[in-house]
Amino acid sequence: MANQADFDRFLSNIEPSDSTVTYISSVQNNLRGYLRNHMSYKDVYVDSFLSGSYSKHTSIRPAKGDKKRDVDIIVVTKHDNRDDSRTVLKELYDVLIENTAYKTAERQHHSIGVELSQISIDIVPVIVDEYDFSLYYVCNSSNGAWEKTDPKGHREWSTLINQNNNNVYKPLVKVFKWWRRIHCPKDVKYPKGITLETIIANNLGDSSQSTEDLFIETMGKIVSSYKDDYADKGLVPYIDDPSDKIVGNNLLDGYGGKDFSQFIYKLIEHLDLLNTGGTENDTWRKVLGDAFPANEGRSSQYAFDLCSKATHRQKPVWPMSHGGVAFVSVRVTDQDGREVDYQSNGNPLDKGCSLCFIALTSVKRPFIVKWQITNTGAEAQRANCLRGNFEDSDNGAMGKKESTSYAGSHSVQCYIIKDGVCVAKSRDFIVNIK
Repeated sequence: MANQADFDRFLSNIEPSDSTVTYISSVQNNLRGYLRNHMSYKDVYVDSFLSGSYSKHTSIRPAKGDKKRDVDIIVVTKHDNRDDSRTVLKELYDVLIENTAYKTAERQHHSIGVELSQISIDIVPVIVDEYDFSLYYVCNSSNGAWEKTDPKGHREWSTLINQNNNNVYKPLVKVFKWWRRIHCPKDVKYPKGITLETIIANNLGDSSQSTEDLFIETMGKIVSSYKDDYADKGLVPYIDDPSDKIVGNNLLDGYGGKDFSQFIYKLIEHLDLLNTGGTENDTWRKVLGDAFPANEGRSSQYAFDLCSKATHRQKPVWPMSHGGVAFVSVRVTDQDGREVDYQSNGNPLDKGCSLCFIALTSVKRPFIVKWQITNTGAEAQRANCLRGNFEDSDNGAMGKKESTSYAGSHSVQCYIIKDGVCVAKSRDFIVNIK
């Protein structure tokens, strides 16, 4: 396991720098001021505001040469739904190309895209709903109609999801966005923006976990939700817009079955990599790139070998298949009730600590979880508690409670059993005790 400090460093590494934030602030303010004060456009200009990741504080560091849209600006106009939205879009385009700073302007489906140094901007002209002034309509360049959008509602929704989940939702979105940037092929359309954010929110893991476990569990829940019924069949699910003001808007409309399947299969590929290769920093760097900290040291293989080769460790009693992946997460509490940050095969824990293990998996329910606890060392042997057999969960359907009772190295492994077959198993999680 990588420790939380490494994930904290990673999140810091992918944050936009202060200079980037200052630059973007200057650029978007200049552009909005230009539209507000333009000789003719000021007659239709009402207001403008930032939208997208910078307004929701889910932006990541820009990549050099990255052509993805980084900054979204909503421009509220005096137009109404009687106006052809294509004409409104062209009007904005004509005003922008008058200024040499925005000569790269291009018309898009809903917006005008402008490429500037290091960043890209989407300028979205909208009209206001006549009954709800916080609800807007964007252009449809295909037919000249107007489509509902709720950027302020999306921002409020994102903030609420974050607050209700220990303020870890927005950092998790940044991790997924970075993962997407690294691994999405140029000719494939992985979910992005509000679509990706909604998929994450709909499949969010336990927000009280470490960033590592939360990311793994959320990846697994996304796979479990969409692999069998959609990705394997080349289909695209219906993802509701999170705004309660917009009904009938499928966020995945426009995404192809091949695009969505490749998104899910890439998640599966990386879950498999973490399951087989272990969640050490070197593996995380394959998943999240060089922005993730490198290993500062190498954990000993001795404890793994000691547990895996123990003669009292029973062999699995089920047919073995491969239907998913599984991981073991742990929460450690010392005798004074304080939480202890512990990673597999970490520095020895004191005796008397409480351990709460949780199984994380991408397997779709229903299934049962079996646990194998293998103890080693003279103290466990004298107490006739070497174990090595298979046990049921005793903390809900996915959890196992233990304590640090015997000095030595001990292993914990979970098995996911579905229809009498073991479809996934975790690597050994090693607990060292003083």
